[in-house]
Amino acid sequence: MDSKKIGNRIREARKAAKMTQADLAQAVHLSPKYVSNIECGNKLPKFETFVHIANALKTDANSLLVDVLDVAPQIWGSTLPERLSQLPTVEQERLLRLFSAMIEESLR
Repeated sequence: MDSKKIGNRIREARKAAKMTQADLAQAVHLSPKYVSNIECGNKLPKFETFVHIANALKTDANSLLVDVLDVAPQIWGSTLPERLSQLPTVEQERLLRLFSAMIEESLR
């Protein structure tokens, strides 16, 4: 399992949640150093710890594992609408036009 990819996803989710490493560490009863080691890919958390991290970040485990799962394209496809819905309508429309153009180009 690629601990660096998982660590990067945890870091991205933490930053998106506007949390510091200390905030996350406190929320899941870990040391900030251990959270840093996870994010750097030096440590791979136990399953229970991983679930606590996902819950603290208010994200699903699939989003944190997407880079290491064989079903990643399916995961992205299922999380994309949720992520898009968080954007203002103007940005949603702009991205829809962009995706449509990219899909059309790929089908040619």
